[in-house]
Amino acid sequence: MQETAIEWFESQLFIPDALACKGGIWPLRIGRNVAKPTYRTGLKILEYYNVHFITEGKVEFDHGGERVVLSRGDCFGMFPGDTYRYSLATGCHELQMTWISMDGPHVPGLFERAGLGRHKPFLTGVLGKELESALRLLFHPRKYDLKRHLELCAVLYQVFALLVPQGEAERTRQGIDSWIARSVAYMDTHYAEKITVHDVADYLSLHRAYFSKLFTERMGISPIHYLQKLRMDKAADLLHAGYAIVEIAAMLGYSDAYAFTHAFSKFYGMPPGHWRKARRGGAAAEAGTEATD
Repeated sequence: MQETAIEWFESQLFIPDALACKGGIWPLRIGRNVAKPTYRTGLKILEYYNVHFITEGKVEFDHGGERVVLSRGDCFGMFPGDTYRYSLATGCHELQMTWISMDGPHVPGLFERAGLGRHKPFLTGVLGKELESALRLLFHPRKYDLKRHLELCAVLYQVFALLVPQGEAERTRQGIDSWIARSVAYMDTHYAEKITVHDVADYLSLHRAYFSKLFTERMGISPIHYLQKLRMDKAADLLHAGYAIVEIAAMLGYSDAYAFTHAFSKFYGMPPGHWRKARRGGAAAEAGTEATD
């Protein structure tokens, strides 16, 4: 560690290349320190995001004129353009911290989901053994190259995975509109993988009946019919492209061609083979009309 008048510290600086900046998050600086009794920073303003984790002792953190004392296990965040001061807490004789500076399009959302906001940029009691282990992975003597960059990005996501709250409190904080959007994204992505409404409700950690009721109220269609429409719209595209019925059934997650044909007939009012012939006949008639114009 290097020594200054107020601390012993070590840090590493990173300059992301063009490939790194196409990602959702990237590291700019990592570090850790052991404070001296005179530890006090001057006024700080950053151009990027930062999180400090208190690993030993207590720190007095000043943000926007408000002051809070944070202890081992707590953390505080810093936002671009805001000003901060922090120092060894009065009456405390030790302070050790680990910090991460970062940027990227995912970072604002990750801060928000973790509960770090400009009006309350700190969390208490978050530094458990798993998070401590993740922070130790940040420090490695190997040079900063693509492999090391990817390792660091993985650690950053792991850190936020451990900071983001779980369970009912998280669902309540996000609100109904948020989890409906998540359910739609889940179905839009995985509709061809034999998922059921129960699977979607499990993904959101909601009771199936409660999820179905509120989804239907907000979307004007039940989730089971939404899933069915996704599959049938895709089935129509695949039929038009010339795929065999048995192939389409497999691609859309049906157990066999009969199950697919039954579902398709119920949705469109005719079997898929008849639907394809009717569409081809309509297209041929339209082409003939155009030729005689």
